[in-house]
Amino acid sequence: MFDQTIFGIPDKWKDAGSTTNLFAKLCREHGLLYADGTHWHSKFGHLVSYGAGYYSYLYASMFSADLWSQCFRNGDDAFNRRAGQKYWKEILIHGGSKDPNQMLRSMLGRDPQVDSFFECMT
Repeated sequence: MFDQTIFGIPDKWKDAGSTTNLFAKLCREHGLLYADGTHWHSKFGHLVSYGAGYYSYLYASMFSADLWSQCFRNGDDAFNRRAGQKYWKEILIHGGSKDPNQMLRSMLGRDPQVDSFFECMT
């Protein structure tokens, strides 16, 4: 929330007075704890070095969870030679030369879904 706010439209936060005030306000609005007099956000280096690119890790986790549960049955087939060869043939062999969405659809036999990602978080 914080990074999307400060890197977003300035009119939404310009009246906060400081990034510390904005962080505290966002925490309180979303039911998160905030310790007055602190500035945790200033020590989180990803805010200035990654920006929105940080979320690509989360996005990749969603795809990997879907592949894992669909193709390797949550680890039951992790060492299955046929499943590994299909993964190599449909995903790995192409490197960056093929559209990732096409590779995922080919491997999964359907469009990627988020269900497995949320299941692995519980």
